[in-house]
Amino acid sequence: MALKPILLLADSQNLFWSFGGQGLLKRLFKNNAPKTAVYIGAANDDRPEFYQIFQAAMQQTGVKRIEQIFKEFPQHDAQLLDQADLILLAGGDVRRGWEILQQTGMAKRIVDRYYAGAFLIGVSAGSVHLGLMFRDENGQLVETLKLVPFIVDVHRENESWQTLKDTLSLSNNKYIHGLGIPLGSGILYREDHSIEAVRKPAWLFEQSDAGIKQELLLPKEFAEVKTGEES
Repeated sequence: MALKPILLLADSQNLFWSFGGQGLLKRLFKNNAPKTAVYIGAANDDRPEFYQIFQAAMQQTGVKRIEQIFKEFPQHDAQLLDQADLILLAGGDVRRGWEILQQTGMAKRIVDRYYAGAFLIGVSAGSVHLGLMFRDENGQLVETLKLVPFIVDVHRENESWQTLKDTLSLSNNKYIHGLGIPLGSGILYREDHSIEAVRKPAWLFEQSDAGIKQELLLPKEFAEVKTGEES
């Protein structure tokens, strides 16, 4: 089964972004919309208004079946997750969301679905969960799904990404890199392991003997349109 790309977003606005007359998600799906899309709101305590945003975005892409996976994770939801063609991990509290994903067994099922060909989207905390790890309130590193081989952090541009830099330093592994995704931006992690900023620039961080270096990632294929076609 061919792997699908993973879309990491700082916030949900890019779920509705269109350019060149076509929405971002439709471009990624190559006009072959997933049959079943599920939303996991464990990180935000299953707040219904965030699920409604997901519903609206999926309806625009032509997805026929749209479902919510609840944090209690009953058997019915487990069956839905095991059938999902698209899985979105929502934003909220990174630590609490990760605890629920682990304790319920959702985490393993998400990994299994990815390797079975499901398309994954992370929004805010969900993007962090798809990466390698995060640093908790006690300063400890907590490993996550590790489907995207980077430490991911989102919308911390006002602090110059210091939290991400500190997490990289704490990992003490020069082979681990970090991704900083500002508000309004995203990162597409492709099946060939390449990465591309989406709509707006993002940041790549890596450790070196001279300290942590950062590189600006500019959008290419999924660049913001400046010709009046963007909506």
